[in-house]
Amino acid sequence: MAGESVTDHYARVGRLAPRILELAAAATGGARPSAADLAAFDQLHPRGREATDEVADLVEWRGLARFLDLGCGLGGPARYLAETRGVPAVGIDLTESFCADARALAEATGTEAVFACADATRLPFADASFPLVLTQAASMNIPDKAALYREVARVLAPGGRFLLHDVQLGPAEAPRFPVPWASEPANSHLLPPAAIRGLIEAAGLACRRWDDRTAEVRAGIEAQRRRAAELKAAGRELPPGAHTLQGPEFREMAANLARNLAEGRIVVTTGLFERPA
Repeated sequence: MAGESVTDHYARVGRLAPRILELAAAATGGARPSAADLAAFDQLHPRGREATDEVADLVEWRGLARFLDLGCGLGGPARYLAETRGVPAVGIDLTESFCADARALAEATGTEAVFACADATRLPFADASFPLVLTQAASMNIPDKAALYREVARVLAPGGRFLLHDVQLGPAEAPRFPVPWASEPANSHLLPPAAIRGLIEAAGLACRRWDDRTAEVRAGIEAQRRRAAELKAAGRELPPGAHTLQGPEFREMAANLARNLAEGRIVVTTGLFERPA
């Protein structure tokens, strides 16, 4: 949609928490859902919970007082990690409806997680206040990435870790639109992996891991496509998931995501950085 803002893009589907809880209740028989029960619906990045576990496993969680999730969306990864790693979560996002849904889902699951509407380039936290910062599929909408990573470095405690899992610009032509994070090019701010890594290091963080996960994402999309085809042949449909909640536009967005990956227009990277002690 021409002239659409980033927050408009994500808010277009309205409040999602009631629908997510309705779908979860059908799966749990009405029992109180866990954060893990909601993972099929509230983790909006490529490969969902699998990718969250993969990036989280890069660090040791024992002994952490809390962690920060930047661009937390519906708060799915923050709640899931708080529940499975036993570390309280703080999440921030620019989209107010996402934050409201994240709070509602935290209350519904009883997860130790708090959420606030805030700008990741101007964080409302004191210096050195988090031992761990995480961001998944968020930087694509942030034009001033240098400011983003300076803020990450500022709020990290000495010796703290920064985990990222992001879509980045590939070596081929410009991406096709719309995509899940932007309906039009004006709201997509991708950079190549080397540029992202350079900005993070320029902010004062040392790179400990840097991995291309594009092949895994492509394999996951292909597996999902095959499963959908098999179910359709049997007269059935895919079970409800995040795709169910994203409105009629999501089919084209998902198709373009797959094409962009296949054509080398975008890549997916995970990274681990550390603030010097």
